[in-house]
Amino acid sequence: MALSIPGTLASWVAYGLFRSPLARHSERTHHWVMKLFRYGAERGNRLALATYGALLHFRGADEGSRLQGALYIKAAAELGDARSQWLLAQFYEKGLLPVIPHNPRLAVETLERSGQQGHPLALKRLVDLYRQGGLGIEPDPKRAEHWDSRRR
Repeated sequence: MALSIPGTLASWVAYGLFRSPLARHSERTHHWVMKLFRYGAERGNRLALATYGALLHFRGADEGSRLQGALYIKAAAELGDARSQWLLAQFYEKGLLPVIPHNPRLAVETLERSGQQGHPLALKRLVDLYRQGGLGIEPDPKRAEHWDSRRR
């Protein structure tokens, strides 16, 4: 997706309103903020993809919203958003059919991309995986220490 200046501006406005008390007390403002997030997400803005995706996935009204949110989160992860990468790794670990299959190898790869950016929950999961094994990984104290050293 190409960078879209209108999409970026819409995302900034939406995020500012989303974090302000205005959106919490007005259903009309909330709907407008969601439309701005969607506009930004459809134009490839990473912040909008991550935020709108999480809102749809975790607070969506139905299963379709939840699955669409996961796809937005996946798109944000592919653009390098560390939190979205961590969430996507969880989706790969457990599977979120029909949009994201169970795939332990991709779960580990995605966790490592998130961990390289310093995401604390990804780092904790990597340390646990390399200490105890899991997802096709054999225990490896050296790799566990590598990821643990990034948490400090």
